[in-house]
Amino acid sequence: MGDILDTIYSRRSVREYRQEDIPDEIMKDIIKAGTYAPSSMNRQPWRFVIIKNRELIKRLSDIAKKAWLEKVANNNNDPGIASLARMASSPTFNIFYDAPVLVLIFSSPDAYRPEVDCALAAENMMLAARSYGIGSCWIGLGMPIGSDSQVMKELGIPEGHTLMAPVIFGYPGNDEQYTPPRKEDVILKIIK
Repeated sequence: MGDILDTIYSRRSVREYRQEDIPDEIMKDIIKAGTYAPSSMNRQPWRFVIIKNRELIKRLSDIAKKAWLEKVANNNNDPGIASLARMASSPTFNIFYDAPVLVLIFSSPDAYRPEVDCALAAENMMLAARSYGIGSCWIGLGMPIGSDSQVMKELGIPEGHTLMAPVIFGYPGNDEQYTPPRKEDVILKIIK
């Protein structure tokens, strides 16, 4: 159990990456790990788009930032949203942190619980990446690209598929990953 627990306990959301590429075979292994996640009624609804083109990743970042800023324009009372808006307003800020790989996880139209199924696939992928020494981060700010019909057409996404998770991957730029403390009092009750 030590290896899997070490991988789980050491996984971090990485936001600084080296520019070296991840070999395609390793990315295929990471995707395969995602397909081994459980899914509601075993529908296995996940579909993946792997993007390694850095110009496209940057353009998708710009599209997502613009859409996200328009959506939250009137919600500046929340300090967290205001902080994110300041970051996203910077023309040089890339929401995908200049990672060399962006994986967009879509759900097929016949999914029973797509949010859960695709989140489980994403977590499997992030753990598999960690086992290779590769960092990852789920980028919630990237969700607006799933509502952009031009982007969906450009990426060749079939009708009815829904973006569930934009996840970035790359070799961490900082080898010293800080492990924030975890809350210990999380068990409400043990019923025997």
